[in-house]
Amino acid sequence: MPSFTSEQPMGRRVALARENTIPMYFRVAETIKARIESRQYRPGALIPPEKRLASEFGVSLITIRKAMDLLVREGLVSRKRGVGTWVLSFNHGRLPIKITGNFRDWFDSVSGRLQRLEAEVLEVQVAECPEQVARVMGLEEGAPIWRMRRVRKYRGEPISYYINYGPAELDQLVSASDFRRRSFLEVFQEKFGVRLGRIEQRVEATVADMDVSAILGVDF
Repeated sequence: MPSFTSEQPMGRRVALARENTIPMYFRVAETIKARIESRQYRPGALIPPEKRLASEFGVSLITIRKAMDLLVREGLVSRKRGVGTWVLSFNHGRLPIKITGNFRDWFDSVSGRLQRLEAEVLEVQVAECPEQVARVMGLEEGAPIWRMRRVRKYRGEPISYYINYGPAELDQLVSASDFRRRSFLEVFQEKFGVRLGRIEQRVEATVADMDVSAILGVDF
Protein backbone atom coordinates (compact mmCIF):
# COMPACT_ATOMS: atom_id res chain seq x y z
CA MET A 1 0.00 0.00 0.00
CA PRO A 2 1.54 3.38 -0.95
CA SER A 3 1.83 6.29 1.43
CA PHE A 4 -0.80 8.72 0.23
CA THR A 5 -0.52 12.40 -0.39
CA SER A 6 -3.37 14.48 -1.73
CA GLU A 7 -2.18 16.60 -4.64
CA GLN A 8 -5.17 17.88 -6.54
CA PRO A 9 -5.74 20.67 -9.03
CA MET A 10 -8.01 23.57 -8.24
CA GLY A 11 -11.65 22.51 -8.06
CA ARG A 12 -12.73 24.48 -11.13
CA ARG A 13 -15.53 23.12 -13.26
CA VAL A 14 -14.46 21.58 -16.59
CA ALA A 15 -16.71 22.29 -19.57
CA LEU A 16 -17.17 19.23 -21.79
CA ALA A 17 -19.01 19.88 -25.04
CA ARG A 18 -22.17 17.76 -25.08
CA GLU A 19 -22.32 17.67 -28.89
CA ASN A 20 -18.91 15.97 -29.09
CA THR A 21 -19.30 12.43 -30.48
CA ILE A 22 -16.49 11.02 -28.30
CA PRO A 23 -18.01 9.28 -25.23
CA MET A 24 -18.05 11.46 -22.13
CA TYR A 25 -16.34 8.86 -19.93
CA PHE A 26 -13.47 8.61 -22.41
CA ARG A 27 -12.95 12.39 -22.40
CA VAL A 28 -12.97 12.40 -18.60
CA ALA A 29 -10.41 9.57 -18.55
CA GLU A 30 -8.18 11.41 -21.05
CA THR A 31 -8.28 14.56 -18.91
CA ILE A 32 -7.29 12.65 -15.77
CA LYS A 33 -4.62 10.77 -17.73
CA ALA A 34 -3.14 14.10 -18.88
CA ARG A 35 -3.03 15.27 -15.27
CA ILE A 36 -1.20 12.09 -14.27
CA GLU A 37 1.32 12.35 -17.12
CA SER A 38 1.99 16.02 -16.32
CA ARG A 39 2.43 15.00 -12.66
CA GLN A 40 -0.46 17.16 -11.53
CA TYR A 41 -1.49 13.90 -9.87
CA ARG A 42 1.78 12.37 -8.72
CA PRO A 43 2.51 8.66 -8.09
CA GLY A 44 0.94 7.71 -4.76
CA ALA A 45 -1.45 10.67 -4.78
CA LEU A 46 -5.13 10.09 -4.20
CA ILE A 47 -7.42 11.01 -7.08
CA PRO A 48 -10.25 13.31 -5.89
CA PRO A 49 -13.40 11.47 -4.79
CA GLU A 50 -15.90 10.44 -7.45
CA LYS A 51 -18.54 12.94 -6.29
CA ARG A 52 -16.06 15.80 -6.54
CA LEU A 53 -14.99 14.70 -10.02
CA ALA A 54 -18.61 14.34 -11.10
CA SER A 55 -19.27 17.91 -9.96
CA GLU A 56 -16.09 19.22 -11.60
CA PHE A 57 -16.85 17.60 -14.98
CA GLY A 58 -20.60 18.06 -14.79
CA VAL A 59 -21.28 14.36 -15.39
CA SER A 60 -22.89 11.46 -13.53
CA LEU A 61 -21.18 9.15 -11.05
CA ILE A 62 -21.65 6.32 -13.56
CA THR A 63 -19.59 8.27 -16.12
CA ILE A 64 -16.82 8.89 -13.56
CA ARG A 65 -16.75 5.18 -12.60
CA LYS A 66 -16.48 4.15 -16.26
CA ALA A 67 -13.60 6.59 -16.69
CA MET A 68 -11.85 5.19 -13.63
CA ASP A 69 -12.40 1.62 -14.81
CA LEU A 70 -10.65 2.55 -18.05
CA LEU A 71 -7.69 4.06 -16.19
CA VAL A 72 -7.43 0.94 -14.01
CA ARG A 73 -7.30 -1.26 -17.14
CA GLU A 74 -4.56 0.94 -18.56
CA GLY A 75 -2.49 0.49 -15.40
CA LEU A 76 -2.52 4.16 -14.43
CA VAL A 77 -4.43 3.94 -11.17
CA SER A 78 -5.50 1.40 -8.56
CA ARG A 79 -8.64 1.34 -6.45
CA LYS A 80 -9.51 -0.08 -3.04
CA ARG A 81 -12.86 0.12 -1.29
CA GLY A 82 -12.66 2.34 1.76
CA VAL A 83 -9.36 3.88 0.64
CA GLY A 84 -10.00 5.46 -2.76
CA THR A 85 -8.22 5.63 -6.09
CA TRP A 86 -4.53 6.42 -6.25
CA VAL A 87 -1.97 6.97 -8.99
CA LEU A 88 0.41 4.12 -9.69
CA SER A 89 4.08 4.57 -10.48
CA PHE A 90 4.61 5.53 -14.13
CA ASN A 91 6.60 2.35 -14.72
CA HIS A 92 4.12 0.06 -12.98
CA GLY A 93 4.08 -2.42 -15.86
CA ARG A 94 2.80 0.20 -18.28
CA LEU A 95 4.42 1.15 -21.57
CA PRO A 96 2.91 4.34 -23.05
CA ILE A 97 2.89 4.62 -26.85
CA LYS A 98 1.63 7.80 -28.46
CA ILE A 99 -0.55 7.57 -31.55
CA THR A 100 -1.29 11.29 -31.72
CA GLY A 101 0.55 14.49 -30.92
CA ASN A 102 3.55 16.14 -32.52
CA PHE A 103 6.03 14.12 -34.55
CA ARG A 104 8.91 14.44 -32.05
CA ASP A 105 6.84 13.03 -29.17
CA TRP A 106 5.46 10.24 -31.35
CA PHE A 107 8.92 9.31 -32.63
CA ASP A 108 10.44 9.22 -29.14
CA SER A 109 7.58 6.98 -28.03
CA VAL A 110 7.64 4.38 -30.79
CA SER A 111 11.42 4.34 -31.21
CA GLY A 112 11.92 3.34 -27.58
CA ARG A 113 13.92 6.42 -26.62
CA LEU A 114 11.79 6.83 -23.51
CA GLN A 115 11.96 3.14 -22.57
CA ARG A 116 14.45 0.34 -23.06
CA LEU A 117 12.95 -1.65 -25.90
CA GLU A 118 14.54 -4.65 -27.56
CA ALA A 119 13.98 -5.67 -31.17
CA GLU A 120 14.24 -9.13 -32.71
CA VAL A 121 14.48 -9.13 -36.50
CA LEU A 122 12.55 -12.12 -37.81
CA GLU A 123 13.00 -11.59 -41.53
CA VAL A 124 14.49 -9.21 -44.09
CA GLN A 125 13.93 -10.05 -47.74
CA VAL A 126 12.52 -8.99 -51.10
CA ALA A 127 8.98 -10.32 -51.48
CA GLU A 128 5.91 -9.83 -53.65
CA CYS A 129 4.01 -6.65 -52.89
CA PRO A 130 0.55 -7.29 -51.34
CA GLU A 131 -2.44 -5.48 -52.80
CA GLN A 132 -3.05 -3.06 -49.90
CA VAL A 133 0.63 -2.05 -49.75
CA ALA A 134 0.74 -1.63 -53.53
CA ARG A 135 -2.10 0.90 -53.32
CA VAL A 136 -0.30 2.97 -50.69
CA MET A 137 3.11 2.92 -52.41
CA GLY A 138 1.89 3.28 -55.97
CA LEU A 139 3.23 -0.09 -57.12
CA GLU A 140 1.76 -2.98 -59.07
CA GLU A 141 0.44 -5.83 -56.96
CA GLY A 142 3.05 -8.61 -56.91
CA ALA A 143 5.93 -6.25 -57.77
CA PRO A 144 9.21 -6.82 -55.87
CA ILE A 145 9.26 -5.00 -52.54
CA TRP A 146 11.59 -4.96 -49.54
CA ARG A 147 9.99 -6.39 -46.40
CA MET A 148 11.16 -6.63 -42.79
CA ARG A 149 9.34 -8.38 -39.94
CA ARG A 150 10.28 -7.64 -36.33
CA VAL A 151 8.97 -8.17 -32.83
CA ARG A 152 9.69 -5.55 -30.17
CA LYS A 153 10.00 -6.47 -26.50
CA TYR A 154 9.74 -4.62 -23.20
CA ARG A 155 11.46 -6.25 -20.23
CA GLY A 156 11.78 -9.43 -22.28
CA GLU A 157 8.07 -9.63 -23.12
CA PRO A 158 6.82 -9.16 -26.71
CA ILE A 159 4.65 -6.05 -27.01
CA SER A 160 4.33 -5.41 -30.74
CA TYR A 161 4.83 -7.00 -34.13
CA TYR A 162 5.94 -4.89 -37.10
CA ILE A 163 6.04 -5.43 -40.83
CA ASN A 164 7.90 -2.66 -42.69
CA TYR A 165 7.91 -2.23 -46.45
CA GLY A 166 10.16 -0.21 -48.73
CA PRO A 167 11.60 -0.10 -52.26
CA ALA A 168 13.24 -3.36 -53.35
CA GLU A 169 16.57 -1.48 -53.66
CA LEU A 170 16.81 -1.35 -49.87
CA ASP A 171 17.91 -4.99 -49.92
CA GLN A 172 21.32 -3.80 -51.12
CA LEU A 173 21.54 -0.84 -48.76
CA VAL A 174 20.49 -2.10 -45.32
CA SER A 175 20.80 -5.33 -43.34
CA ALA A 176 19.09 -6.94 -40.37
CA SER A 177 21.87 -5.76 -38.04
CA ASP A 178 20.98 -2.12 -38.78
CA PHE A 179 17.61 -2.58 -37.07
CA ARG A 180 18.48 -4.62 -33.98
CA ARG A 181 19.07 -1.57 -31.79
CA ARG A 182 17.52 1.18 -33.88
CA SER A 183 14.02 1.78 -35.15
CA PHE A 184 13.00 1.75 -38.81
CA LEU A 185 12.73 5.55 -38.76
CA GLU A 186 16.08 6.05 -37.04
CA VAL A 187 17.88 3.99 -39.68
CA PHE A 188 16.30 5.97 -42.49
CA GLN A 189 17.04 9.30 -40.88
CA GLU A 190 20.64 8.45 -40.04
CA LYS A 191 21.60 6.36 -43.07
CA PHE A 192 19.87 8.30 -45.85
CA GLY A 193 19.52 11.76 -44.33
CA VAL A 194 15.73 11.55 -44.58
CA ARG A 195 13.85 14.00 -42.37
CA LEU A 196 10.25 13.04 -41.84
CA GLY A 197 7.75 15.73 -40.90
CA ARG A 198 4.40 13.95 -41.07
CA ILE A 199 3.11 10.45 -40.36
CA GLU A 200 -0.26 9.08 -41.46
CA GLN A 201 -1.60 6.30 -39.26
CA ARG A 202 -4.66 4.10 -39.05
CA VAL A 203 -5.34 2.22 -35.84
CA GLU A 204 -7.81 -0.63 -35.56
CA ALA A 205 -8.37 -3.74 -33.48
CA THR A 206 -8.10 -7.11 -35.17
CA VAL A 207 -7.90 -10.79 -34.29
CA ALA A 208 -4.37 -12.22 -34.24
CA ASP A 209 -3.84 -15.09 -36.64
CA MET A 210 -1.95 -18.24 -35.62
CA ASP A 211 1.47 -16.91 -36.70
CA VAL A 212 1.11 -13.55 -34.96
CA SER A 213 -0.32 -15.25 -31.84
CA ALA A 214 2.79 -17.40 -31.61
CA ILE A 215 5.09 -14.37 -32.03
CA LEU A 216 3.32 -12.27 -29.39
CA GLY A 217 2.61 -15.15 -27.02
CA VAL A 218 -1.15 -14.65 -26.97
CA ASP A 219 -3.99 -17.13 -27.37
CA PHE A 220 -5.12 -18.01 -30.88
